Amino acid sequence: LLLIVSPMCSAFSTLQRLNFPRMPVEKVKEVIEHGVKHLEFCMHLCRIQHDQGLYFLFEHPANASSWGNKLVRALLEMPSVYRVVGNMCMFDMMQEDGQGQARVKKPTGFMTNSWCIAERLQARCNGMHRHITLVNGRAKAAEVYPDKLCREIVKGLVEQMEADERIASSSLG
Repeated sequence: LLLIVSPMCSAFSTLQRLNFPRMPVEKVKEVIEHGVKHLEFCMHLCRIQHDQGLYFLFEHPANASSWGNKLVRALLEMPSVYRVVGNMCMFDMMQEDGQGQARVKKPTGFMTNSWCIAERLQARCNGMHRHITLVNGRAKAAEVYPDKLCREIVKGLVEQMEADERIASSSLG
């Protein structure tokens, strides 16, 4: 019912692009070609979900160049497809640095054809906590979805199913 896609962002992330000048040209070309191919396959799957009346959720860094891809833009232009940005710190994404444990802000873009999921994922940082930056190898660990984010996705899906009358009203808290 819900397809979640989060293609590798190495070809598209602002942080990764800082490494490209230190990499062999052929390796950069390979990373980008592989990334684009994977991204466009994911967009094809999302379009199938949309066309079949099913739901999809695409997640990528908010400032990634993937948002400018022609197939991503085409999907965004489809009826009832939404893009929101949420900060992972609001979903309790945590890491540790020399000062101890703190939250990871990681502005993240979400594209979905479920308004209820989109609404739950557009949580922006309230500025009430310290952030850890995703440098020195920390970005890899930030690929794992925090439990709170997963719960919000499921709650949004249930709400969408209720709104679309796929299920009777639930008491999901």
